[in-house]
Amino acid sequence: MNLESELPSDVLAAIHGNRKIEAIKLLREHRNLGLKEAKDLVEIYVAEHPNLITKRRPNVETGYGRLVVVALVLTAMYAAYRFYS
Repeated sequence: MNLESELPSDVLAAIHGNRKIEAIKLLREHRNLGLKEAKDLVEIYVAEHPNLITKRRPNVETGYGRLVVVALVLTAMYAAYRFYS
């Protein structure tokens, strides 16, 4: 099954950009498909091309993880200060 020739270019771009939900929505709009049918087509394409979608990096690299770690360290330091003083 050659889905690449069957899927619109904006759907393929969404899949390649790791935006599967957007790809499903676009495919539903283009083909007037139900949610399950569009989801199945996108998942079949992804299964046939496993190297396209990369895993998202943990939040540490986006800045939020570091913020949480800093907040926890500061909280622990404050608690130690209050406990020992």
